Amino acid sequence: MLKLDFPKSLRQYPEGSARETYIYRVVRRGLPRVFYKEYEHSREAGRQVKFRFADLVMYFAQAAAQGVIGNLAYYAIAKAIKALRKPKQEAMGKGLRFEAVISRRTYNRLRREQHPHTGARRISTSEVDERLETEYRLMVSLVNKRGELQSIHDQDVGLRD
Repeated sequence: MLKLDFPKSLRQYPEGSARETYIYRVVRRGLPRVFYKEYEHSREAGRQVKFRFADLVMYFAQAAAQGVIGNLAYYAIAKAIKALRKPKQEAMGKGLRFEAVISRRTYNRLRREQHPHTGARRISTSEVDERLETEYRLMVSLVNKRGELQSIHDQDVGLRD
């Protein structure tokens, strides 16, 4: 079983504050920032969205960055995310899909910039899957069957086969 903890610098804070700080630290720089900024710009341009802003949007930005770094094809990263998500337990964004937030065009452009001489991998690796699942547990708020927010320590963190 995987032990899940926030970085040492955040462990002194209550879990809610630690989670929010962690999410913003992860997404404010590097590749996740590119995906998140594109999402923000599309909303500012008047694109109507049917969901409330959620930590899930930031997770998608981070996950897309992991896919780019791992040189995964767009559909491979989308499939990996779909396999590990628990949308019925997510506190917000139940109807939100990866494809609605992350542009295929931007993803492919960044992937080609990062890996100009190699084709995209069509299957996710266990390292990428592990990282995606860890980030999901740290970034996305889940609720239990009674509708209460789960602590990251209460979540089932056994990695999938």
